[in-house]
Amino acid sequence: MKKALISAGILSASEILDILNLAEALQRAADSDGVPPLLRGKAIALVFDETSLRTRAAFQRAAEDLGAQAHVYSGAEIRLGRNAKKQEYLPDLANVIGRFYDCVVSRVYDTVVQERFAALLPIPFINGMCNVHHPTQALCDLLTIQRRFKRLQGVKIAFVGDATNVALSLAQLAARVGANFAIACPESVSFPNEAEVGVSFVRTSDPVEAVSGAHVLIADTWVPMGKDGERQERIDLLSPYRVTTALLKHGAKDLIFMHNLPAVRGEEVESEVIDGAQSLVYEEAVARLHVARAILLWALYPSWRDLTANKSVR
Repeated sequence: MKKALISAGILSASEILDILNLAEALQRAADSDGVPPLLRGKAIALVFDETSLRTRAAFQRAAEDLGAQAHVYSGAEIRLGRNAKKQEYLPDLANVIGRFYDCVVSRVYDTVVQERFAALLPIPFINGMCNVHHPTQALCDLLTIQRRFKRLQGVKIAFVGDATNVALSLAQLAARVGANFAIACPESVSFPNEAEVGVSFVRTSDPVEAVSGAHVLIADTWVPMGKDGERQERIDLLSPYRVTTALLKHGAKDLIFMHNLPAVRGEEVESEVIDGAQSLVYEEAVARLHVARAILLWALYPSWRDLTANKSVR
């Protein structure tokens, strides 16, 4: 059966933990003898209609590390997504791409288009971000947290600001692995699709309440893709949710700050926070590479779960 990572919610607790452990094992391999070319002969299509630096770079490098080819396409080139001047009939596109490639990583704004594309493809699909979900980012956030605290169970994650696609994906993963998730956002703000949350978490309009006792504080941009026309309105709405040095003091003594980048210093976070000693944003960014390797193996390598016990990837 082909695999499709549309949302973080499709992953079981054991899959999440095994993906994270495999990411760690692959990093150790990269630091010693090199990542084994387990996907030699495979070809990955990276379809990025929306702009990307870290996700695209991570999957391109990950594919090459594993011995696969990686070919990058814009939405205009592939005629898919809101930035494409012409749209190709999606079944035609999916069936042709599915005969050239072994897996597709796609960043297209509309989650409905992503879901249709994934369903039509005869090969595995990985959602590299859409307006509702960002599962690969949430996984790399969990990897960063696990590496710092040596656990996920019982860790409190506080998300402050907008209820973004990253927040939704984190809420879904946190519930699976026993972490506690709290979000502070305006009462008028909702997740991209409230029906897809389906998990237990704390929601409040008070940032201090959300951050109280938290081990992890996460922020995201206030003006995400597709919202440029609402910039000033969103800044006015979210200004009480700026992450400041004063807000950090309400967290646990070992609190860390994370942000998926790009960040706007002075808007969602003070420079003193994101550039301070408690910030792990660069470690978090690099974790995307480790997770991308593991996700590609999850999608394409039948015995991926056995790899962490294999000395060749330690």
